[in-house]
Amino acid sequence: MRKFLSFVAIFVSLISNIYSQQSAYDFFVLAENASKNNNCKQAIVYYDKAIALNKFYYDAYLAKAKCYMSLNNKNEAMNQINQVLTMKKDYAPALFMRAEYYYHDKMYKEAINDLIDVISQNKYYYPAHELLVETYVSLKDYNNALNEINFLISEQPAEYKYLLKRAFIYKNLNQYDNAIKDCNNLINKGILIGEAYCLKGDINIELMKNNEAFTDYSNAIYHNFYTREMLITYLNMAIKDNKLPEAQHALELLINNYEEKNAYYHLLLGKIFIDQKNYESAINTLNIAISLRPNYDTAYVYRAMAKRFINKDPLNDIRRAIYLNSKNTLAYEELGIYYINKKLYSQALENLNTAIKLNPSGRAYYYRAIVWDINGDRTSACADLQQSINLNYIEAKASYDKICH
Repeated sequence: MRKFLSFVAIFVSLISNIYSQQSAYDFFVLAENASKNNNCKQAIVYYDKAIALNKFYYDAYLAKAKCYMSLNNKNEAMNQINQVLTMKKDYAPALFMRAEYYYHDKMYKEAINDLIDVISQNKYYYPAHELLVETYVSLKDYNNALNEINFLISEQPAEYKYLLKRAFIYKNLNQYDNAIKDCNNLINKGILIGEAYCLKGDINIELMKNNEAFTDYSNAIYHNFYTREMLITYLNMAIKDNKLPEAQHALELLINNYEEKNAYYHLLLGKIFIDQKNYESAINTLNIAISLRPNYDTAYVYRAMAKRFINKDPLNDIRRAIYLNSKNTLAYEELGIYYINKKLYSQALENLNTAIKLNPSGRAYYYRAIVWDINGDRTSACADLQQSINLNYIEAKASYDKICH
């Protein structure tokens, strides 16, 4: 009888354990569904019920940790991971998850320790190697990063993202030839072309090969790849070399993707439209700059300039600019030009004098020379034209040759 009762007790215990595990799994499934529906608080309730039925349900702890992270409760997330590691110190999924959290919290040395433990258990767990690469890069430990990325490339040669990462690492090791070789390899294969051209451009910038860098960045943009930093560099190069279509394209990409509310970039784009004689587009763009920054005096000046070129009255914009900034040299230049066009030469001379007093520019000297010439003062006109030439104002040379020789 005792044997029979013992057998029954064992059988009941076994059935109870099986039922408990099934119930724990059922709660885990409910938790996963709640988590997928972005209901993390309810998911945590279900994970707790699963753990209550099976305290060794490691995946439930780790899934609950993810929920806590999504709720921005990092301390409780780490607590869940550490509970697993207390029960099973070498549980690789928990070590890897903790390494991820260490990495995002910039605790790089701690992340490396956990990742090395994961890899010691499974050399071929590639995500651990990938995160190890990123961690070494964050520490600027490029030699160890190179070792890890070379292992990944040897194991998965068709994963071309590794080739791009290696090129980046080579760049930071100043191994530029190797970096460019990897970039060209990707370009020739037609894979990650834009990214490879962008990285080549960065390398050529460091090598002070600006023309090659500009071409590389152009190719990156053509293949629809760019970053904010790359576009700013490309824009500055285009403006310096007076490559207006490229500068316009860079600004449009910057504004549309990164700097929609940046009044300065709208101003620059408006100025480029003026240089391209696209005055209506300039006015529309400068309207946006002013709407973003109503007290932007320089934007009013350029809008006045665009209006002047299409015979719209610029006076209110010029006066507004001077009201906002009484030392805006460009505004006084524009006001001088306005009065020249109105044949009000004394007012023109007064404002051009003010502009030159504030900040002598080739443009101001050039237009003051026009006033002197109209007034019959050839000596003063030639003196101002010479000053304008000295300040590299291009239009001045032809006028000097005509008036002063």
